[in-house]
Formats: sequence, C-alpha cells, structure tokens
Amino acid sequence: MYRIIRAACLAALALLVLPQAAFGLTKPLVAPHPDRAPIEAQVTSAHSALADASLSYEALGSLSGGGSGGSNSIAFASLYDSDIVVVLDPSSITGHAGLFDRSHYTGISSYSVLSANMTPVNGVQYEKCAKYRLYEWAYALRVPTEVGHRVAVRNYAARQLGKPYSIATSKTDLNSFYCSKLAWVAYRNVTGVDLDGDGGFWVWPVDLILSDYTSVVGRWS
Repeated sequence: MYRIIRAACLAALALLVLPQAAFGLTKPLVAPHPDRAPIEAQVTSAHSALADASLSYEALGSLSGGGSGGSNSIAFASLYDSDIVVVLDPSSITGHAGLFDRSHYTGISSYSVLSANMTPVNGVQYEKCAKYRLYEWAYALRVPTEVGHRVAVRNYAARQLGKPYSIATSKTDLNSFYCSKLAWVAYRNVTGVDLDGDGGFWVWPVDLILSDYTSVVGRWS
C-alpha cells in the first residue's frame, strides 16, 4: 500500500513540476525486434517501412548511430537533465540514444549529450547536440516518477566517461557501454526503474521509447 501511495504522490508531483502539456504525446509504432545484438539482428522500422535486413557490423556499425543526412528540429533548450533523446532514421536501423546534461548546454553546438560511441573516440563521451539533428526523427523521453532524481541520474552517467564502447556485453556489466545501455544503467542503478521496454538481454534505443515508465515530452522530424 505504501508503494502505491508513494508512486501516486510522485506522479502527481511530476505533473505539478513539469509542463503538463508536454505529457501524453503518442508514442511511435515500433515493430517488435528479436532479443539479439542489434549488429546482427533483423529489424523492421515502422517509421521507414524498411524491409527486414541482415546488417553487418562493418556495414552499419551498431548502436553508434551517425545519421543519414536527414534532419529534425529537436529543441534541446526545452529539455531537462537526464531527459533521454532517441533518434531514428532508415540508415541506422537501431537508432541512437543519449542522456541530456543541461549543465553543459550552451546551444546546438555544445557537447551536452552523454552517450557511448565508437567515434570520434571509443567509449562513453559527450556528444554534440547538433549530431542528434542528423536523423529523420527525434524523441525526447522523460521518466515522470523520477523527476527528483534527474540530476543524480545525470551525474551517474557522467561518472562513466571514458569507459569503453562494446555491444557484446550484458546490460548489467558496468565495464563497458553502448548508447542506450548507458541511459538504462543510469536510471536502473540510481532509481531502480527498469526502462527496457521488452526486458531482453540488450536494451535498444526503441526499448526506451516503449518503456511503460517513459513519457514522450517532445517529438520532432
């Protein structure tokens, strides 16, 4: 009973503290995917109507993303600490994800998104906001019940800076990270909330969108 009351109070607080108009946006339709390493999986994207395709590591990388030369108008100035940015387009298939750090934000050219990538260096790093505009679709996700922990979540992710990038690792292995795993681990280890929408061995960027705990507070194309 205590947990139910606490959850209800936190949800009510979140709605009071955060812009209410931002919540309730419809989540995108994302086709189910097998729980295999994204670099080897076959995926259908509902956004691009892309046919199933077997992708090699060399052909597309993994969750490192990069954009297809597309564009979106994501407004970083509207985001809070630890908001999760998920970007999708036909070329990356799996998409890309990062955790916003408002303390680093000075504009679209600032390095304000914590993620894990293979370039320009291998490992957990700050990425430039402008990179996230090079995709067809961008979604900003928030965890309403954990609004009080957003700075702690951001700080946890920042403490992982420099750890190596690897897709061949379980979600619970803290020695290396990939993009969506960093956001998942930060929330899981700080708040106890599991943001993996399908509960598999790997957590894909789209799993963060499909999580019952995330709310879409912005979407751009």
